[in-house]
Parts: sequence; structure tokens; C-alpha cells
Amino acid sequence: MAHKPNKGGATALQEQKGHAAAAPYEPTIEELEAMLEKRKAAEKERLASARKAYENTRERLLATLCVSACNLQEQLSEFKRESFEALQLFREQMLAYGDLRNGTSNKGNFEVKNEHFKIQFSSHILKRFDERAELAEEKLKTFLKTFVKKRDKEVFELVNALLERNEKNGDFDINLINRLYQLEDRFDDENWRDGIRLFKESYSPSGTAQYARFYTKDEAGKWEQVPLDFSKAKTGK
Repeated sequence: MAHKPNKGGATALQEQKGHAAAAPYEPTIEELEAMLEKRKAAEKERLASARKAYENTRERLLATLCVSACNLQEQLSEFKRESFEALQLFREQMLAYGDLRNGTSNKGNFEVKNEHFKIQFSSHILKRFDERAELAEEKLKTFLKTFVKKRDKEVFELVNALLERNEKNGDFDINLINRLYQLEDRFDDENWRDGIRLFKESYSPSGTAQYARFYTKDEAGKWEQVPLDFSKAKTGK
């Protein structure tokens, strides 16, 4: 079958061949730049949306958990105040009833329990070294330099070790200083004697700490402490 020429003189077959041979369309530089800018804008919008979602989640998390923590802290403080008041009042009743160990000589430690629950209340006098301990340290350091360093290296190192301070609060460790007291009569030196005396005088009461511990009986009949410390709270059932 013959192809008829079109008005321009070309046949339909020749037009098809012309289209097939035509080069593919290539966008201009301006069009490529516009496409790139569009992609950049879309990516920027995506990142901004992701950032906003992240920041919203962060703010909700902080608000929810911190507010809950503050509420729990207030509840715990109120519970401590109320429980200490109730326990102190009951201690007076125990004393009047004759059920308080050591009676009026009791320093504040007692226990209350039944078949299911138990409460232990304790009171401790807090002691610490005052400013005289600084002078005591100076006296002993002088003693070490002038009396011991060249004579007895072992004693020099021991006393220096016992004068080391607590890393957490920078205070002297009473357990180490007590070991110094055991050496009190070993040296006939004025700085040594003054240092030991000042350490003894500087260690004095600084307050009172009270504690209440609560217990329940488990299925095996053993007492299990109720943890009020966040780090010890159970997270599973």
C-alpha cells in the first residue's frame, strides 16, 4: 500500500522517521536551577517540619515528666512531715505506756510492727569538724616536716594518708582521724600534741538526722523494705 504525500510533500512514513530521529528534550540551565531550588525548598520544609515535631515532643516530655516529678516530690515531702509528726507523737505514747526500749534514755530509735507491716524510726546526731581542724592539719604537717620526714618515712606516709580529705565534701574522714588518735602518745612533739588535741576539740555535733523505714511482709513471711528512693523503685509488675 502506497503512502500518500501530505500537503508539504512528505509521506506519513517520512514524518514518523523524522520524529524517531529527533533529539530528546534537554531542559535549559534556568529550568535545571528552578528544579534544584524546588528540591531544596522541599527538603528545607521537610527538615523544618521534622525539627518542629521533635521540639514539640521534647517540650511535652519535659513538661509532663518534670511536673509529675515536682508533684511527687511535694507529696513525698508532705508524707515525710506527716509521718515524722505521727511517729514522734506515738513515741510519746510508747514512753507513757512503758513500751519504749530504755525508756527516757532512749535516743529516738524505736520500732512499730504488726503481722503485716513494720516501721523503724531512728535518730542520729550528726558531727563534723569545725574550723579548728584546719589548724590541727597545719600543726601535724609542720610536725611531719620538722620531726618525722627524715627519721621515719613509713610514719610520714601513714600520717599523710590519714589526713586525706573526703573527695565528695572535702572534709576530714573521722574514721581516718580516729586512727591518728591511736598514735597520740607515740611522739613527744608539741605540734603533734596540739594537732591531735585540736582535732578532738573540733569534732562536735552539727545537727540531727532522722530516718523512717517502712516494711511489708512478702509471701515467704520475710520483711521487705518499701523503697522510697527513686533509683530503687520497681518498674515492672
